[in-house]
Amino acid sequence: MLQQLYHRTPDPLIKTRCQMLLLSAQPMSVPHIAQVTFYSEDTVARWIHEFNQHRLDALLPKASGGRPARITPEYLKRLLELIEVDPRTVGCSFSNWTAPLLAQHLQTETGITLDESRVRYYLHQHEYKQLRPVLTVESPDPDYESKVARIEALQKQAEAGEIDLYSEDEIDLALLPTITRCWCKRGHQRIIQTPRKNQKRSGAGLIHWVSGKLLWATSDHKDNALFRAVLSQLFEPTTALPSRKIYVVIDNYRIHFARPVLAFLAAHQDQIELICLPTYSPKLNPVERFWKHLRRNVTHNTFFQTIERLLDAVTGFFQEMAALPDTIRSVAGLAA
Repeated sequence: MLQQLYHRTPDPLIKTRCQMLLLSAQPMSVPHIAQVTFYSEDTVARWIHEFNQHRLDALLPKASGGRPARITPEYLKRLLELIEVDPRTVGCSFSNWTAPLLAQHLQTETGITLDESRVRYYLHQHEYKQLRPVLTVESPDPDYESKVARIEALQKQAEAGEIDLYSEDEIDLALLPTITRCWCKRGHQRIIQTPRKNQKRSGAGLIHWVSGKLLWATSDHKDNALFRAVLSQLFEPTTALPSRKIYVVIDNYRIHFARPVLAFLAAHQDQIELICLPTYSPKLNPVERFWKHLRRNVTHNTFFQTIERLLDAVTGFFQEMAALPDTIRSVAGLAA
C-alpha cells in the first residue's frame, strides 16, 4: 500500500513521507531514518506516529487556512438582515446574536465559512456596535395620532411666530447617585459612594420650542405647587404680559390636573392652554432629552454628600444652561 502510493504520487513531499515509513518497517531506528531522509528525528517520529493513528489519511496534504473567503453580496445582505431580527424568529434557540452564532447560522444558510472576527469586521464596517437596548412601551392611547398631529400643528404655528409653545416636565433629584458606564481597568469596577439614607427633591422645567428659553423651579415635593411655580414664571410682574397665546405641552401626570392648577388656568384662560401628550410617549417631550443632559453633566457617578450640595449643583446647571439657549435647542432637539 505504501509502495503503491510512493510510485504513483507526483508529490515529492508525500514520496518522502512514504520513504520514512517504508524504512521504519525494515526496521530502522528513527535516527537512521532521519540521516537517510535529511529530516529531523522529531519530524520522522511525528510522521510515524501519525501513520499509526490515521494510516494513509495522515500522508495526504491538508487544506490550508489561507486568507478568509470573500463574501458574496448575498451573504452580506443576509448578515445585515439577521442582525436586525430576533434570532428566535428564524428558528434559533437563543435571544441575542453573537458573532460566532451569526457565522454558524450563515454557514448553514449559505455554505460560506467565515471566521467570527470577519463577521465582526463587516458589522463594524456598516456602523454596528454592541450597546445596551433602551426599554420602552408602546402608547395605548386611542387618540395617539390626533394628539401628535395637534402638537405638530402647534409647532409649525410657533415656528411661524403665531403662538408661544413650551414643553414641560418634572425630574426626581435624589442623593443616591445615578449610574452610567465609565472607563475602568479590566477586572476592576469603579466604586461610587452612596448615602446611608436617601433623600429626594424634585424639579420642573419649561423650554420654549423655538428660542430654547429655559424656566425652572425646585421643590421638596413633586406636587401641583411645583407645577404652578414654574407656570407662574410665564406671568411674572417683572416681565411684559405675553402678546401671543401660550401653549404648554405636558404629560398625563396627575399633578397637572389638580384643582389649584385648574384655578390658575381659569384665571389666565385667554393667555395659556395645556396640551396633553399621548400616554406613555416620553420621546415626544424634548424636556426628557434635556434631563438626560442634566444627568450626564451633574448627577451621573457623583455623590454630593448632602442634598443641599446636590441642589446647588442642579441650580448652577440651570443658570448656566439658561444663558445658552442654542445649547438647549441642540440637546433637546428643538426646531432649527
